[in-house]
Amino acid sequence: MTFEIGQTVGDYQILGILGRGGMGAVYRVRNTLTDREEAMKVVLPGTEATGEVADRFLREIRIQASLQHPHIASIRTAFRSGESVLMIMELIEGVSLDAKLREGPLPLGEAFRITDDILSALAHAHAKGIVHRDIKPSNIIVTPRGGPKLTDFGIATVTGDARITRSGMAIGSLAYMSPEQVMSKPLDERSDIYSLGITIYEALTGRRPFQGTGEYSIMNAHLTEIPVSPGAIVRSVPLGISVVVLKSLAKAPEDRYQTAAEFQGAWRQAFFGGDDATTKVFAPQQQPSAPHPPQIEPKDLARVESGLTRVLGPIAKSLVAKAAAQHHSIEALSRHLAAQIPHEQDRVAFLKSCGLSSRAHTTPSGSQSISPIDDKTLEAARKALAASLGPIAAMVVSRTAKRVHSAEELRDALADIVDEKDRKRFLAAFHLP
Repeated sequence: MTFEIGQTVGDYQILGILGRGGMGAVYRVRNTLTDREEAMKVVLPGTEATGEVADRFLREIRIQASLQHPHIASIRTAFRSGESVLMIMELIEGVSLDAKLREGPLPLGEAFRITDDILSALAHAHAKGIVHRDIKPSNIIVTPRGGPKLTDFGIATVTGDARITRSGMAIGSLAYMSPEQVMSKPLDERSDIYSLGITIYEALTGRRPFQGTGEYSIMNAHLTEIPVSPGAIVRSVPLGISVVVLKSLAKAPEDRYQTAAEFQGAWRQAFFGGDDATTKVFAPQQQPSAPHPPQIEPKDLARVESGLTRVLGPIAKSLVAKAAAQHHSIEALSRHLAAQIPHEQDRVAFLKSCGLSSRAHTTPSGSQSISPIDDKTLEAARKALAASLGPIAAMVVSRTAKRVHSAEELRDALADIVDEKDRKRFLAAFHLP
């Protein structure tokens, strides 16, 4: 069935076209009874008669109808018109995450909020046995208020229902496919975790982790390549965040987060840290001292890199190289890196491999307290950071203040979690007493 602008179908008037794919189209429509504008999805003419396509669309309708979550596009109703089946969805005003990323990586605060909300949506879907199978930026719509909506469950499947997948057929978007999708193996929620990991990587860095030039090279990269740490590409991405993202991109499903809830817990811990300061993702970067060239011996650097590799894996090499340009003694370098290792046991093991004790209580930057952190300072920090992070600024300031030792360290730590433009704005707004 073909639709024209101005045509009325049932109680819906066609206002315009929102999008068109290989098998379906989405129209902007107005309910003539309620006067509410909504979205109408329909299978395109020529595909309606295909049994598999029709079954898939009906399955999508039923899956969408079973999901009720603030960050999942909701279905209003579905009905038949002639030989066509039509699905009426909420109309989501906003832009796709894909469109936003064409302008470059997101500020860390925005990337956190979008990821956290989509993880909540996935946890809801997975709890109902639904695997999306096509998580990617173009299927995430960001509203004008910054809230994301997960859309397009067209190839989603329900646990135990294998009808939608044929043997030897990979379904999904190649750049975001999990290794098991590439190999057409059975999928579960951990495949969505991998695809979201690629989406997060792109949001943080402005590029995908695998840069193949053809289908085969991208497929091979999913199966064999270890991606570069996001923090090695964008300086403002903290180590803890990089570690979480890389774990979500593990080749074997059993090495990833096993549930969206587990992923979300690690994501929040890496971003906010904890009261026991076991995760230090906001440790300020120490500025290099220009007059003095590095004096660390190559053999000492190799020992540090070896110890860090046992804890963090392949990203250790780039982390050591970057930090070595900022520190001029093996102890300062080792303690700087140790302060950013998420878990206490790993920190102790790393320091031991460097020939150091795990004495602490020095600040990450090695600086001494200058100005105390009082209520006035905290309030000023919240107001200054809110311009970049919104409502979560208060929690970020509160958590960060518990693990630093002075107002200066608080300022430096908070300034290091936003992009360059927001950093300048924050520093201009946050005045120390």
